[in-house]
Amino acid sequence: RSSASCFCFSVYAQECVVEKESLKGTYAGDCKKGKASGKGKAVGADTYEGEFKSGLPDGQGVYTWGNGTVYSGRYTKGLRDGKGIMTFKKVSGQDSVVEGYWKKDVYIGKNERPWLVYSKTGSIRDVEVDYTPDQVRRIKIIITNTSGGASTSSGFSVPRYTVDNVQVLKGNYERMTSLESHLKSTETSLMDVVFPLRVKLNMTREEVEIEFFEPGSYTVNISINQ
Repeated sequence: RSSASCFCFSVYAQECVVEKESLKGTYAGDCKKGKASGKGKAVGADTYEGEFKSGLPDGQGVYTWGNGTVYSGRYTKGLRDGKGIMTFKKVSGQDSVVEGYWKKDVYIGKNERPWLVYSKTGSIRDVEVDYTPDQVRRIKIIITNTSGGASTSSGFSVPRYTVDNVQVLKGNYERMTSLESHLKSTETSLMDVVFPLRVKLNMTREEVEIEFFEPGSYTVNISINQ
């Protein structure tokens, strides 16, 4: 008497969930733990093609709204976040294009931050900038010598570096004030600044080239170790 054994397999297509409501409909692409992850394309009321993570657009991709508006750029957790280009379709006439940076789905401007350090010489360890959007129009520059200063006859240490010269490449400022604020630090302020302002700050043998794009108050902390 013989018996036959039958091994039967049931194959179920795994549903790959897209979490963003406006993209729920059809999805084709990579899937992980039941959610869109990796590269794929989701089509709902809107369309998105690009990188996904945990069911949401995350990474580089192209999002097209139902009205034809297109965003091409970076996403984080389903929100525009990083560099991108937004194209607003017009029924007649030329399309309107906005290029720049987004943060948590909000456009913050053409630059990721309201300042940019272009270059610094070798002994400058760090350049840190704090920004406050207000009407003061001032740039405070604090230089700290982290390796110590020159000794005086009284035994105290004096600041080794100060802003000796400001070379203006773009914009302008009305006046400059200087203050020794600490034994190892100096403080210089540029007042009544016309933005955007791009300058080279000369400090004895050291130099920083920096630009400030938006009006407001800035504090620039420069650490020098030599």
